Amino acid sequence: MSVAEPLATARWRNYVMESGDGLESFWRTHFRQERHVLFILGKGFDPRACLGLRSLLEAGGAGRRDIMAVEFDEGPSSPSKAYRPLVEENWTALQALVEGRATLSVRVVRIWSDDGRRIGARSAAALFSTFGDVSGYTDIVVDISALPRGIYFPLIAKILHLLDTTPENTGRRPNLHVVVAENPLLDRCIQDDGIDETAAYLHPFGASLEMEATADHPKVWIPVLGERQGTQLVRIYDLVMPDEIAPVLPSPSVNPRRSDDLLLEYRELLFDRLRVEPSNFIYACERNPFEVYRQIGRAVFHYREALQPLGGCKVVLSALSTKLLSVGTLLVAYELKQKRVEIGVAHVECQGYTIGAARGGGGSQADSELFGLWIAGECYEP
Repeated sequence: MSVAEPLATARWRNYVMESGDGLESFWRTHFRQERHVLFILGKGFDPRACLGLRSLLEAGGAGRRDIMAVEFDEGPSSPSKAYRPLVEENWTALQALVEGRATLSVRVVRIWSDDGRRIGARSAAALFSTFGDVSGYTDIVVDISALPRGIYFPLIAKILHLLDTTPENTGRRPNLHVVVAENPLLDRCIQDDGIDETAAYLHPFGASLEMEATADHPKVWIPVLGERQGTQLVRIYDLVMPDEIAPVLPSPSVNPRRSDDLLLEYRELLFDRLRVEPSNFIYACERNPFEVYRQIGRAVFHYREALQPLGGCKVVLSALSTKLLSVGTLLVAYELKQKRVEIGVAHVECQGYTIGAARGGGGSQADSELFGLWIAGECYEP
């Protein structure tokens, strides 16, 4: 088996991604013909919440525009409650933006069950149950700028699953786009608060890891590193108990020293406690999720090949970095699951979020850049 084989069969070996002015130009070209769009975004406090929708609406074009705002309540004691005024500010701006241009609805994702169990990921996946929920649209756009991983991972995975498993004679499948307002400095300002005591596998990635028939297979853990995630890393390690660790570092990145800074931040944890080999590190471009997807896919291929004499291996991914890098993690997890690789996404939830620094100085929406990823639909058809 050659090194090139995983790339030759990779689903997103060719891809469509635009940013900034290029994304605005893409929207204008794409919507020249009549298209019916479902735009999904988070009803949250993140100042980037409306940037993607504004860009799409300003592109114009004929057809229906339906906006679905996803509301999630992290509980009465959530530290996010302190930012309710920011949520209302975003909501007021959103209502003004769509007035006379689109229809606006709210869908609620339950984070907690009545008996106190976390059900946010399953609730997010349940927003769509059949292909009929999306069949009336030509395009679905999921803006993850104001959504947490525990919601947008299962949500996007479920939509992809519906598109992939619907028979061709059912009707034309919608295009699926993911939009994110990328701003690493702002992402660092928004910090997890009230971190759960234990990690868990994020639905729908992880059920195969619990199979007794493969309990003795080695586990390979590939965490995508981001700042101030030391507690999460330890708790995920305690869940996975990996035999091999291959961390992903963002390089190249906007800040050329970001990878070095991350190595300094986690030096004791990675090298002294977890005994990570320097040769195990994976490097992927900070601003290209498809590069993350490609590099992780290549690493998984090599580990599975090397460990084949032991029956193969189980793979666990963790997205602990920016949302743009996290999308790459999601894509490779989804594809590996479709190929029946034993794959899990280990994740640590939190009670809510705090803004750890001022929103200015690189932490405002003005410093954000919109990225658009076209991940399913007509551009991939033969």
